[in-house]
Amino acid sequence: MKFSVSSEFLEELRAKSDLVSVASKYLTLTHRGGNYWARCPFHNEKTASFSIKDDGQFYKCFGCGESGNVITFVQKMENVDFLTAVEILAKNAGMTLPTSEQNDEMRKQKRQRDAALQILKATTEFYQQNLQSNPNSEQAKYLQSRGLTADTISKFKIGVSLNFDALPKYLKKMNFKEEDMYMAGVVGKNEYGYYDFYGGRVIFPIFNGFGEVVAFSGRSIEASPDHTKYKNTPQTPIFNKSEILFGYNFARDLKKQHMLDSLVLVEGHIDVIMCHQAGITNVIGCMGTALTNIHAKKIKQLVDNVILCLDGDNAGASATYKAIDILKASGLNVRVVRLTLAKDPDEYIKKFGKDKFLECLENSVDCVDFILQDSAKKYNLNNNADKTRYINEALNYISKFSTPAEQEVYLSAVQQKVKIPIDALRQSLKQPVKQAPSTQILEESNDAYKDKFIYNAKIMVLAAILHGKWQNFDEISGFFDGDDELSDLYANLVEKVKANKMLSISALFDEFDIASNSPIDKVINYNFPDDAVFAKMLADTIKRIKIYILQQEKDRLIKLTSATFSEAERYNYLLKIKEIDEKIRKEKA
Repeated sequence: MKFSVSSEFLEELRAKSDLVSVASKYLTLTHRGGNYWARCPFHNEKTASFSIKDDGQFYKCFGCGESGNVITFVQKMENVDFLTAVEILAKNAGMTLPTSEQNDEMRKQKRQRDAALQILKATTEFYQQNLQSNPNSEQAKYLQSRGLTADTISKFKIGVSLNFDALPKYLKKMNFKEEDMYMAGVVGKNEYGYYDFYGGRVIFPIFNGFGEVVAFSGRSIEASPDHTKYKNTPQTPIFNKSEILFGYNFARDLKKQHMLDSLVLVEGHIDVIMCHQAGITNVIGCMGTALTNIHAKKIKQLVDNVILCLDGDNAGASATYKAIDILKASGLNVRVVRLTLAKDPDEYIKKFGKDKFLECLENSVDCVDFILQDSAKKYNLNNNADKTRYINEALNYISKFSTPAEQEVYLSAVQQKVKIPIDALRQSLKQPVKQAPSTQILEESNDAYKDKFIYNAKIMVLAAILHGKWQNFDEISGFFDGDDELSDLYANLVEKVKANKMLSISALFDEFDIASNSPIDKVINYNFPDDAVFAKMLADTIKRIKIYILQQEKDRLIKLTSATFSEAERYNYLLKIKEIDEKIRKEKA
C-alpha cells in the first residue's frame, strides 16, 4: 500500500470524500446519462469529455485518457503527491491520519518531507542574505556580469554560498539535525564532518509547483577541471529531477489567472530566468536533464501547445527529436524553434532583444515540418540510397505524428524534395517499412496473433470479474501466471473475492499506478456490449483460454519427453500428452 496507509483508512476516506462533491469545487458538472460530465481540467477542450461515474467513484476523460479516483483527482488538481492528497482529503472529511504502529513508515516520510522543506527554506534565506551582505563578492559580480536585475534575483530567490563551513553552522544554530541537512541535500559529508554541498557557488533554487524550494543548482565561478560547472541536488525525499520543471510554479500561476495557452520549453534554468526578465513568462526548463514522460504529463496539465527551443548544438538537436517523441505521445501540439547566431535563448535575447526572440517564437514550425526539413539535411537526395533512407525516415514521422488530412500536406513537402510521384509515397505510407528478415522477426510475426489474443482475453476476463459479470476464475488461474500488471490485478481481485470483500474500482487507483490507456485502465473502462452478446463472447474466450493452458502444458511435456533418457519417464509423459489431447478435443467440441 502506498506510504503504508492502511487499506481500511483509505476505504473510509474514499467513503467520506464523494468524488462528485470534491470535483464540483473545481469544475462545473452536468448530470447526463447516469454520469456527471465536465470539460476536462487536464487538457484544453471545448466540449465536455470528462466523465465521473458516481456509483464507481472514479473519473475518465475520453479526450486525453486520464482516469483515477478522488485521491488521484486531488493529486493532479493540486499538483501534490499521494500522501499530501490524502492529508487534504482527511482534513476536509474531519479524519485524523492514523498514528498506529503500522503507519510508522508514513509518519517517517512525512517528518522527512517537512524537515527537508524547512531546511531548504532556511538555506535559501541564508544564501539570499549572503548575496545582500556581500555585493562585491566574486559570486555577486558573476550575477552582475550575466545581466540579472535585482527584481529577477528576488523573484527567483537567487543567492550565493561564500564558503564551505558557514551553512552547517547556521543551520545547526537553528536546531536542525545534521542528518536531516544531509537528507535534504544541502550538506555533504567527509572525514572532517559536514560541509556546504554548494560551497563557493552561485545558488539557483529549484521550486516545486507550489513555489516551495525543493533543490538547488550551484554554479561555479571558477573555470577549473576540479570544479564542475553546475552542482545539482541529488534525489531526496522531496526532489526528483525526472518530475521537476524549472519555472513550472510560475506557469501554474499563469494558468490560474487564465493567462496561459502555450509553454516554451528551454534547456536550462538561466534561459528561463532571462526570458522572465525580458517579460516572456510562459517559459519553463528541463534543467539540462532529459525530458521524461512525467514532465510531459505535467505540461499537459497546463496547456495543449508547446514550443521547443532547445540549444542549437548537436546535443540540443538530439534532445529536440527525443522531446518531440515524448511530448507528442502525451497528446501535445509541438512546434520547434531552431535559433541561429546564438546558442540559446539567453544569448539570443542579449544579442537581439526581446522582440526578435518573440518573432522567432511566432515563426516556430510544426514539429513534423521541422523533422522533414532537418532530416533532409543529413542526406544527399541526388543519391538513390540516401533518398530511400530519407523517405523511410520521413514517412515514419509522418505516420506517427499526423492525421490523414495532415499527411497529405506533409507528403507534398516530401514529394517536392525527392521528386517522385506522390501516389507512390501514399502507398508506402500505408505499408510498414521493410526490414531485413531475421529469425526473431519471423518468430514475433508468427506469435503476434497469439499474443494479441492473450492480451485481449486477459482484459476481457478481468473486466468481467471487476464489474461482477463472472467469478469462475479458478479454472483459468494458470492463464495469469505471468509477471505483469494484469497478473497482479488478477491476484488482487481473486484475493478480495475469496475473502468476501466488495470489489471497488476506486480502490484500485490507490493500489496500482494506473497510467492513461494502460492495461488496467482498459479493464476499468471496458466497453461492454449488451449482456447476451458479452456472455457469448466471454464463454468463447474462456474456452479458448482453457485450450491455450492445455496446449502450454502439452508443449512443456513434449520438451520433457525429448530431454529424458528414461523410457519409463518418456512413456509416462506420452500418456499425459494423450490425456491432454483428449481434453483439448472435448473443449473444441
